[in-house]
Amino acid sequence: MVDGGSINVDHQLKEAFPGLEGPGADLRRLRVNILTTIYDVVDFKLDVDFANIREIKDNWIGLKNKIPVLGYIKFGNMKEPFSLEELTSSTNITFLERSLPTLAFAPGRDIGLMLNNAIFDERMTWAAGSFWNTRSFSNLGEGTDRISDANGYNLSARVTGLPWYEDGGKRLLHLGLSYSHGVRDKNKEVIFSASPESHLKDDTLVDTGNLFVNRVDLIDTELVMVLGPFSLQGEYYHAFTGGSEVGNLRFWGGYLQVSYFLTGEHRIYDTANGIFSRIKPKNDFHPLKGTWGAWEVAARLSYLDLNHGGDIKGGQETNLTLGLNWYLNPNIRLMFNYIRAHVEDRKTYPPVDKGNANIFQTRLQFAF
Repeated sequence: MVDGGSINVDHQLKEAFPGLEGPGADLRRLRVNILTTIYDVVDFKLDVDFANIREIKDNWIGLKNKIPVLGYIKFGNMKEPFSLEELTSSTNITFLERSLPTLAFAPGRDIGLMLNNAIFDERMTWAAGSFWNTRSFSNLGEGTDRISDANGYNLSARVTGLPWYEDGGKRLLHLGLSYSHGVRDKNKEVIFSASPESHLKDDTLVDTGNLFVNRVDLIDTELVMVLGPFSLQGEYYHAFTGGSEVGNLRFWGGYLQVSYFLTGEHRIYDTANGIFSRIKPKNDFHPLKGTWGAWEVAARLSYLDLNHGGDIKGGQETNLTLGLNWYLNPNIRLMFNYIRAHVEDRKTYPPVDKGNANIFQTRLQFAF
């Protein structure tokens, strides 16, 4: 994934984040992975990202076949079962980056043991696991191993259901619920923050700063409706912490997005895992044959509130994102996003009373 674009900011954000404005380019991901089966019994996956820094993403082993009642078992570094948007691969999400609350709250990858299964003819999925908390609660440095300095552990679970599923997934209603209970060392910091849904620069426009708590509980609800080329998707997150010097803290956020395929395709739903997979155009791009791939337009409204009373003022951010995706074939996608980011009421350094940013960004994605 190769990104390029430009960020324009108003006076307030320019003073608070001097390096935010201007053009930027980013080798967002350069990932190579191996997925194999050993002796027809054990699956093994290794996924390494060579963009910017060498970073191990997935590194796990698991039983190939289901165990009655327990389902599939995996151990290693993997995503915790939490959030539809987080669990959907970055190659298959609708926008360049995940939404504000997903960036801030989703646990992401940790080392642990997980069980998962699909039941009732794959109309329902469940997953649960225990994980060392090997990364801070920040979208920066996602997946970085911190085993020797793990800040407690997480018990995470997710369940999804398909009360309505027709025409092989062309029409469906998806419901999901995730919960994560985390125990923390009060001598180590916890941070909630999010980039402005762009990776061109490193600034996080909302940020709680270091919090010292002994507990983090996360709840996420999911709703998706697909009606042929049209889809609607949303999630609502709530974070609760306990044991801080200023009492129990609460933060929340959510997003709602819509998309429409101008060329008649529909989003592909993976019933075995309760997530979305790769888009396959009806006709690949071939100008000599008069075919132009798949075209998708999309819009998303996301909100993140990292303020708690007068004690913690990490700021509030509202983003409106407009997107255009061109799928030349199942392996190549060109993307364009316009993001209008509005930040207010941030008191943590650097403080921002009210500020706005306009982000124009494109991506060339090649996945095979």
